[in-house]
Amino acid sequence: MTVIGIDIGTTSICAVSFDSSNGRLLGKAAAANVFLPEPGGFYAQDAERIVLLAGELADQLWQEDVAAVGISSQMHGILYVDEEGRACSPFYTWKNEKGNELWKDGKSYSDWLSAYTGCPMASGYGSVTHFFLQKTDRIPNNAARMVNIGDYLAMRMTGKREPQTEASLAASFGGFDLRNGCFLTDMLQEAGVHTGYYPDIVKSGTVVGEYRGAKVFCACGDNQASFLGAVKDPEHSISVNVGTGSQVSVFHKNLMETETAEIRPFFGKGYLYVGATLTGGKAYEKLAAFFEEIFEKAVGMKVNGYGILEKLLKDTRTTDLQVFPSIYGTRDDNSRAGMIRNWKESNFHPGDLAVAFLDGMASELEERFKAMPEELRQKKREIMASGNGLRKNAELVRAVEQRFGMPVSFSECEEEAAFGAARYAAEAIKGDTI
Repeated sequence: MTVIGIDIGTTSICAVSFDSSNGRLLGKAAAANVFLPEPGGFYAQDAERIVLLAGELADQLWQEDVAAVGISSQMHGILYVDEEGRACSPFYTWKNEKGNELWKDGKSYSDWLSAYTGCPMASGYGSVTHFFLQKTDRIPNNAARMVNIGDYLAMRMTGKREPQTEASLAASFGGFDLRNGCFLTDMLQEAGVHTGYYPDIVKSGTVVGEYRGAKVFCACGDNQASFLGAVKDPEHSISVNVGTGSQVSVFHKNLMETETAEIRPFFGKGYLYVGATLTGGKAYEKLAAFFEEIFEKAVGMKVNGYGILEKLLKDTRTTDLQVFPSIYGTRDDNSRAGMIRNWKESNFHPGDLAVAFLDGMASELEERFKAMPEELRQKKREIMASGNGLRKNAELVRAVEQRFGMPVSFSECEEEAAFGAARYAAEAIKGDTI
């Protein structure tokens, strides 16, 4: 039985075909995802373009025995649909910065909503974006409901009108009751949030409809899909993903209280405890651009910044320079700035800066992991890595291994989220538990 897995990422859309009888990857296809040229920190994407590209990728891999389609997508973001189930707004991604704007009582939209509901929410969370758009009269007049982009793809592939979402994506909106698996509607309403727009929540493995005769399952979060696709031994492994941002994820079957990690539902089997940082591939890209700018302005030469960094990292392996590369702030404090410390004559070299920058990226992830409860960290002895930020940067892998004191391994499939979405659908169609 062949299964198609589709992942809608921030910078790319990927599809894989998967033989569920032997676990073999049959093929893959990808396309770039882009932001709309809209100023002002909305970080929105074209929902219809995403649907078109995802369908084309799936069709490229299609064969007669395809039985199911699984979908994973970037979390937190939302778009609005009309009564016909068609998009009437762009897809506002997790990078949306409007929730950081001042709302009232000296607090931003995200801080005020978090304080009122008691649910930590950052700018980019669906509930925060919805709250901002509501309070600034930006919700389209014909909007009926809101939904994540993965759920919208499932709707468009199957022709369904009513938005449905699984807990992994519903929880990413913010204002979600993990224990009971529902939105905290009363609390959100008390805060002034119009909750009538929220999608219906369905069980993991729910069939939305059919596409070309194959069952299409409700979408899941890309973090959960990546974990499912990469980690074979969750009891002894942790997952580290470096894409646009970075995150470290640990599985536990029980729900426990913690303020040091974001807790995300995991297909009804337990929970992922996630430490997320905004310092990932996007931050490293800025470092590469820094060196490109030096060459451009100093001698008028265009160079490949990544190539420069690769050479620097080969020539310099250690440094006592310290870099805190949170140039985009943190999830809970967007005003936090990066910092360089212990800069002195002996380490005043570009190679030291490159090495310290990577160590700083690894250090942020290590801090998130060590802040988790001891029960979550017990028995962990290996890191399963995912994301191009690690696959394409051997020196970052080395920095992570040194910081965590654990070996780093990669799964066989480079597109872990799409592969995990395919595995999710394969298990769901057999009626087994994930």
